[in-house]
Amino acid sequence: MTLKAMAVLMLAGLALSACVSEEEMAVRRQMAQANREKQCASFGYKLGTPDYSKCLESLYLQDQQLAAAEEANRRARMHEVGQRLQQAGAALQSINPPTVHCSTMPNGIGGTNTTCQ
Repeated sequence: MTLKAMAVLMLAGLALSACVSEEEMAVRRQMAQANREKQCASFGYKLGTPDYSKCLESLYLQDQQLAAAEEANRRARMHEVGQRLQQAGAALQSINPPTVHCSTMPNGIGGTNTTCQ
């Protein structure tokens, strides 16, 4: 699995993380760690060596940076949506409905006629 594919999977997992339980999140973290371990092994690093540990740390930090960037983007999009909704609300409030004037006059036969303009 390429690093890019792993990043996409991690971001997809983050997008869905709001809908999962703590147990499911723990499983996902374990899977992410297992993927990092496989990736480091595929680079030729041996388990227990300083280079292997550095590889794991580097991939973990990269995952964290990607997650932080995605969260910042999500917040920016939500902020933009909020601003657009406020603008729409202000635009709706500025719309003046047409004024309707009605007048009621006796019709001379015991009733009334109402006209509106």
